[in-house]
Amino acid sequence: MPDSQLLQHVKRCADTIGCNETMRAIMVKVWLEFEQSIDPYSSGLLRLPDLDIALLASFIELRSKRCVDVELLLLEITCIRMVLLESGFLHNQLATLSVRIKRERLANDANGKYRFAKALGT
Repeated sequence: MPDSQLLQHVKRCADTIGCNETMRAIMVKVWLEFEQSIDPYSSGLLRLPDLDIALLASFIELRSKRCVDVELLLLEITCIRMVLLESGFLHNQLATLSVRIKRERLANDANGKYRFAKALGT
């Protein structure tokens, strides 16, 4: 099955940005999952400039509630924001595309260095 118009645009943005293969794979995966989460009949016609940021914000909120890996979630949000910025959105339009993170202090390592873990904040 050929890529949708939205996914084609995402891949072009990834090429323009110069993403490495890892970031490109994360980018394509998260956008594909976003596309599948919305109405399946309209997703084939969806274009990046026509996206409703509130729809993306609710997608991110849903992903954060099911989050297992905070670092991966942060990479996914970064990928979403990079594509939107490349496609013409402004920074202030993307303010709602975020999650609260808190750092939790862990025990020092064997060399006495401080260690922290990231967790989703409430």
